[in-house]
This record gives sequence, structure tokens and C-alpha cells, in this order.
Amino acid sequence: MELAAIKKRIIKGLRIFLISIGSIFLFIMIFSFTTGPFWMIYWLGTSVSECHFKPDNIIIMGGYGMPSESSLMRIYFTCELAKKYPDSKIFVTQPSALGIKLKNTDAYRMQQELQIKGIDSTRIFLEIEGKNTREEAMNVLKINPKMIQQNCIIVTSPEHMRRSILTFRKLGFQSLGGLPTFNISSPVDLLYKDKNLGGRNISLPEVGECIQLRYQFWNHLQYQVISYREFVALFWYRIRGWV
Repeated sequence: MELAAIKKRIIKGLRIFLISIGSIFLFIMIFSFTTGPFWMIYWLGTSVSECHFKPDNIIIMGGYGMPSESSLMRIYFTCELAKKYPDSKIFVTQPSALGIKLKNTDAYRMQQELQIKGIDSTRIFLEIEGKNTREEAMNVLKINPKMIQQNCIIVTSPEHMRRSILTFRKLGFQSLGGLPTFNISSPVDLLYKDKNLGGRNISLPEVGECIQLRYQFWNHLQYQVISYREFVALFWYRIRGWV
């Protein structure tokens, strides 16, 4: 009798778990057909990043290695900002493995890319030891303690911007702004007629003129994954007292 009761509780618990997981999955799918996921990313990128000053320092946060989409996007935006403010110094934060020579690090490759795009090497400083946003901020401050009272602009991906700004503020940086590296949508008309492209003559739904299904749904699905991960990171930083 006791074994049967335990089995019943297990089945009930498993049913509740599967219904919960299914409900979450259904919500994510439906939410991907709305503009909500974009506005989550937009909020993370712009909620605390606004600034109206000439930067003394530009801090480019580390991406996913070099080359990678995140690093190259951050380099592009950094170059545009650095050319606009030629007196600013540039701090590259990108961790490297122990024992690797500086010239073999991703940070050095990022510096080379900045130089290729016309940025003088004397303006660039590398921070290669920080393993997360908090440590990177601490190490940048060690390189130039005067930064804490200077105008600084952080360049990073939109989802990472809020956590970066709040982390630097927690360490005492007094004048901070941010430049989130948003992708710029292509103005090209991507609509087409499936039947005009040949192939098999099968009765299938027409998707060539449905941008929502072809692109926006998948982009918004990705935005949700990125945003939820960042919300968890922000929560962790909050309870650790890092933001």
C-alpha cells in the first residue's frame, strides 16, 4: 500500500513537471511571435547607457574570442567612437589562458584589428586577466586608477551593457556611458514567391512572403535565450553585491 502511494506521488510530480515545462515552452514559442523579445534586449542595452559627454576612455569589453561576431562588432563600434574622439584612450578587456604569449592572445588580435582600422597603438591598453565582468572592471581600474573620475564609455553587446555599467559603477566609476553594439537591419527586400524558384511541385504553404516566420520568429527566440541568461547573471551579481 505504501509503495503504491509513493508511485502515485511520483507520477503526480512528473505530470506537474511536464505540464510546467510544456507551459514554459508554449509561452516562449508564442512570445517569439511578438516584439517583446526585442524590447527586452533593447532595455538591457539602453536602460543605463545614455551619456552626453566627450569620453576620456573607451572600454571595449571582451567578446567570444577573436575573431567572433561579438568581438568584431565591438571593434567596429569602438573604431567609430575612437575616430570621433581622437584624444581618448582605449582599453581592451579579453581574457587569455595562462602561459600564452601576449602576441598569441585574443586581446592582442583585437588590438591588431583596431590598428588595421586606423587606431594608433599608443592609445590602446590591454587587460587579459579578468575572467568575468567584475574582474575585468577591477583590472582596468588598476591600469589607470584616474579613470574612476574621468569620462568613460563602455562598448559591449546590448544584452551585456546593463550589467557592465552597473558593475563599473559599483566600483566607484563616476561618469559612465555605453555604446551598445546593436545590429543594423538590412533594408533589402527579402520577399519572394516560392513557385518562381522552381524545385518540386508540392502543395506546401507559401513562406517566401512571410518574414515573420522566416526570420523574426527565430531572432526573437534567440533574443529570449540571451535575455533570460542575462537576467540570471544580473540576479547573481546582485546577490553577490557586484552591482
